[in-house]
Amino acid sequence: MKRVAMGLALALAVSAYADQHAKTINKTGFVGVNKTQSAQSLGHSKLVFNALGDYAFGNKMFQPEAYYGYTLERTFDETQTPGAWKQRADVGNYNGVSAYVGFAIGLLDYFDLGVTLPVYYDQFKGPTMCGSEANCNPEDLYGTKKGYVGNLTANLKMRAPIPSDIPVDFAAFFRYSFATSKKTEQGLWIREPEFIGNKGEVAGKAYPFGANKSDFTAGAALTLDLSKVDVMPLLLHINGGYRLSMNKDYLSFPFGSAAIEIYPLDFLSLFAEFYMDYQDKNFEMKTPAGQTLEEKLDMKQVTGGLVFHLPVGLDIQLGGSMYVGNDNYIHFVEVLENQDKAKTVATKIRVNPQYALFGGLTWSGFLLPQDRDGDGVSDADDRCPDDYGHRLNAGCPMGNPDSDEDGVCDAWVSEKGMLDEFRNVCEGIDQCPNEKGNSTNGCPTDDPDPDKDGVCDSWVSQKGQLDQFKEICEGIDQCPAEAGTLVNNGCPEDNPDPDGDGLCSPWVTDKNKLDQYAGVCKGYDMCPGEAGAAGNKGCPWDDPDSDGDGICDEWVVQKKLGYYFEKAAEDESLAKEWFISKSCKGLDKCPLEHGVAANDGCPLPDPDLDKDGVCDAWVTERNMFNLFEGVCAGLDRCPAEAGDDGFGCPKKKAEKLEGLTFKSGKATISANAKRILKDVAKKLKEDDAYKDLKIVIQGHTDNRGKAKKNLKLSQNRAKAVMKQLTKFGVAKDRIKSIGLGSTCPVDDNSTAEGREMNRRIEMHFVTPENDGMKCESNYVGD
Repeated sequence: MKRVAMGLALALAVSAYADQHAKTINKTGFVGVNKTQSAQSLGHSKLVFNALGDYAFGNKMFQPEAYYGYTLERTFDETQTPGAWKQRADVGNYNGVSAYVGFAIGLLDYFDLGVTLPVYYDQFKGPTMCGSEANCNPEDLYGTKKGYVGNLTANLKMRAPIPSDIPVDFAAFFRYSFATSKKTEQGLWIREPEFIGNKGEVAGKAYPFGANKSDFTAGAALTLDLSKVDVMPLLLHINGGYRLSMNKDYLSFPFGSAAIEIYPLDFLSLFAEFYMDYQDKNFEMKTPAGQTLEEKLDMKQVTGGLVFHLPVGLDIQLGGSMYVGNDNYIHFVEVLENQDKAKTVATKIRVNPQYALFGGLTWSGFLLPQDRDGDGVSDADDRCPDDYGHRLNAGCPMGNPDSDEDGVCDAWVSEKGMLDEFRNVCEGIDQCPNEKGNSTNGCPTDDPDPDKDGVCDSWVSQKGQLDQFKEICEGIDQCPAEAGTLVNNGCPEDNPDPDGDGLCSPWVTDKNKLDQYAGVCKGYDMCPGEAGAAGNKGCPWDDPDSDGDGICDEWVVQKKLGYYFEKAAEDESLAKEWFISKSCKGLDKCPLEHGVAANDGCPLPDPDLDKDGVCDAWVTERNMFNLFEGVCAGLDRCPAEAGDDGFGCPKKKAEKLEGLTFKSGKATISANAKRILKDVAKKLKEDDAYKDLKIVIQGHTDNRGKAKKNLKLSQNRAKAVMKQLTKFGVAKDRIKSIGLGSTCPVDDNSTAEGREMNRRIEMHFVTPENDGMKCESNYVGD
């Protein structure tokens, strides 16, 4: 007992370090949700205690049969119970509890073993339905409170040996239920479909708390864990299998389920599950009149819940289930209770309750310290629990102790006090860890004086190694590729201008020899190792065009060098004289952005924002049409919307000139029509959306009268409108007229209203694709 207590205490201490996220436990004590198995395992030495179940309520599982008018009928053996030998009752205020209590343990990360014991309780009211019927006990049904345990079940799950970092897991699972339940201790709600008798002595019977028989279940589980690939903390489980009754007189069922889990917080997960048992064959039941019924259940259920994962390994699960199958029932099934010489028959009953609450508690923890990566450092102390590491590095992987492989240890080896640990690999502290060296400090021993002039190359001073090479060289060689003298800083005295830019090296001035070399060089070279212009003190020029757009950066203009950098592109001798390798011109106002000269070196905005092929206004304002040839043309009057009317605006639909009427058979413009046309003319002259558009006035009539006469009348009316618009100032070259008579109706000519709609004057707008002279009506009724 003491050892068990110590193991539980240890499990509590390390349970918080078990996994990346807490694993939900299902009703079998394994990883999963409700009735669905996860393909993941508990983990080596993980112990689980579970107490999960369902609370069903309401009477939807039990219904009276319409013809017989009652839900339950209890009959007695007349020889044992004289007098009233039956009771008939309804089911009221039903409450049922199914609790699954058990424990499980994980072995070697691949096997889970568990034991589950169901505990059942039913309580309901059984008000009598006898009425005045003879030989029927008028008392309410007794024995309506029943509780007992179900069949003890052993559980096994075997996970495939898939690496833990792979997001997909696969497992097989098995359950064996032993015949431990008593037939005489039964309730009303049939907990599992395999408790229903199919043939033989148990045909037409069911045992709500479990038949006195064994059952075997085999299934497979597939799990996709997206948290392993850093997508999101979501798991998907899929199950399928078969539930086999070892006694063939009882029903057996295939089953399937799918569930999804998501972890929005470290301590909270949510799940949803769909579970179904599938009855592949009908079974027969008998009515009281001896008729045979073909029975088939529809067993589908959805469950949703949330799980609170407390840091001590305790999980609290809350949720609910709902039946989603068809309205199928078993008829006239005998439900046994603890009553000698009596049997109770339910007229209509099913396995799944309409609604049920789901919940309970689980506790899990490891009995042994965990070491997921197998590096000898327990997960509780391992800073890198998923990577094989070293005990001296808190379980994290070590770096290469000698990255340049020169036999001298990198600095971190000494900092971590691990020189002895790697003494067979390296020693000392490498001051040049990225360069293979031969000395005790790990730095390379290149030739400190390759020109053999006794003056050390500059790297010797930069690395602080002048003392190390004092027997070979001294000072700093300014001409490392040419043998020189120490007095001349390693440069030869006979070359006053080693970079050939016409400016004397500093030693010429220092030794007061400018006159001696007047024919070779002059001045003082600030960059004696690099050829440069005299105007820049012998140093190379900075980049004159940093953004590469051919326009000079500001310093070129400030130094008044614009002429030279511009002409250098054309004059090779000038470029050579001024040591100019990259030319430019102008002044770049946007030196960090590639631009164009026409915009002072700055990038141009999009010339056609609405992509309709008509240029925005700024292109015209800056006279830049030549820059955008092939991209756009013209001036866009609607720059915010794509258009196709030739001016960048959407094409305008034909407009009916409302209120414009004529006397029958006449083409005379009335006073009211003139006022309307005056407003139309004003719009055509002044509105930006109309003032450049060409217009066609179309005249139309109904079909009354002769077609030839109608055509002439429509032409005259259209022409009259056109003339009136020109009188009001619309340019004559913008407007035409045409009459189409009755050939272009827009409504039904068989009605007065339709004919009125067809007698109309329309204004059409000319586009490159449409000259406005054709009928544009879609009406096809006549």
